[in-house]
Amino acid sequence: MLAMELDKDNVKGFMAKLLREEIFDAFEVRTVEVATTTRITIDGAAEQGGFATWAAVRPLLYEIIKLCPKPRFMKIIFSCREEVHTNAAALFLNLVYENDGVTFTTAAAQKEFALDKSLDFAWDDWMREFFAKNGLSVKDRE
Repeated sequence: MLAMELDKDNVKGFMAKLLREEIFDAFEVRTVEVATTTRITIDGAAEQGGFATWAAVRPLLYEIIKLCPKPRFMKIIFSCREEVHTNAAALFLNLVYENDGVTFTTAAAQKEFALDKSLDFAWDDWMREFFAKNGLSVKDRE
């Protein structure tokens, strides 16, 4: 598992990218929680099975944030459909916005039990490359 954070100076730009650009559009969305004047929860489960993509959920969340006061808290649980490792049952990226900061954690579920950490390492490396490729400057969280 990887725990990372954005530099506080990059949060505003990142939030604009998250809500207006296609960077995360290929990811599936498991859940979204936003706390402004009320707490709003979006279940990413699609009517036809599976999960909605960020491309489908992003415009809705953008409108919610645009119409409400600045969020105090936001949590998005993404899942990845890419073939990152042969033993990957599910790959998660958790994004949390709180106290004007953004943190990320990764998690991976195995298809078959294994003692080695190769799945975790492969997913964490994939995510580091994803952030670098998209110009998102993250650092390991202390």
